Parts: sequence; C-alpha cells; structure tokens
Amino acid sequence: MSLKRFKFLLRCCTFDDRETRNERRRTDKLAPMRETFEKFVEKCNSNYCVEQNVTIDEILEGFRVRCPFRQYIPSKPNKYGIKIFATVCANTLYTLNLEIYAGKQPGGPCSVSNSPLDVVLRLSKPIFNRGRNVIVNNWFTSIDVKEALKDKKLSYVVTIRKNKKEIPPPAPVL
Repeated sequence: MSLKRFKFLLRCCTFDDRETRNERRRTDKLAPMRETFEKFVEKCNSNYCVEQNVTIDEILEGFRVRCPFRQYIPSKPNKYGIKIFATVCANTLYTLNLEIYAGKQPGGPCSVSNSPLDVVLRLSKPIFNRGRNVIVNNWFTSIDVKEALKDKKLSYVVTIRKNKKEIPPPAPVL
C-alpha cells in the first residue's frame, strides 16, 4: 500500500461517534479512543495464559501532536508522549494489561485514582489469586502495595531507593 493511500484511509477512519464526542469528552479525556482501546486490552487479557512473572511499569510512547494528556518526562529518550502503564509477561514480553495515563480526569465514570497502589491493583487484576510474581520499579514500591498484593495471593519483587520512607536508616556501627 502506498503512503498516499495509507494517509487517505487514516483520514477517513474514525473509531467513535463524532456527534457525541464533545459531550463524552467533558468527563473523559480519552473519549475518542476509549471504546477501541478497552476492546484491545480485553482481547490481550483473554488470549494469553500468563506465565509466573509479570512486570508492571510505565512507558512513554513518543508523541508530539497536541493532546490533552500528553506528558513531558525529561529523563526518557522521547521527552514528550503518551504515558502508558503496562502489565507485561516478563518472559515473553506479551502485554497483558494497559492503562493510558490521562492525568487528572474531570469527575465522572472514567475518573480514577493515579496513586501507585491503585494503578498496581487495576493492572494486576487479571492475575489476582493466581500465585504470580509481580515485578515493579521504585515508583510502585510501598508497604501498602505489598500488603494489597499479598491479600490477592501475589508475590512482590521491587526496586528500592535508599531514601524511601519505608526503609529504616542503617544501624550505627559501634
């Protein structure tokens, strides 16, 4: 397919109802793509039996077009983009669950808490009570997350920073 044909098809392709988009956008920044994205994630969940280890992390997908939830993270290779939280099988790199970070959503059915605890619980929901290992980076590291995952019969492997409030100071040498 030629580039010209692809661009033509892309311009003609829409995944939502333009008539109600503005109304839905008042309560959901992801309104134009929410339905398609959720169907994609549902298929990812239902078509794979996850292995023992899963990783939960953030991805910054490079994206410079105007967007109400575009993020700027100077430490990433692509400094501007869409921040996505993902649950991925650690062995096969299969994506099990995704969540687009849309910042603070206006009140409504799509408004969710973006605390590390809530993000980890939403992303690990497909593997609750299956005895899997959840591997996370230091942003998701806390005692609350550990306790919540333990209640869901999941083990927890973390990266720890020395300055986390949960880590006690070293014992003095006598």
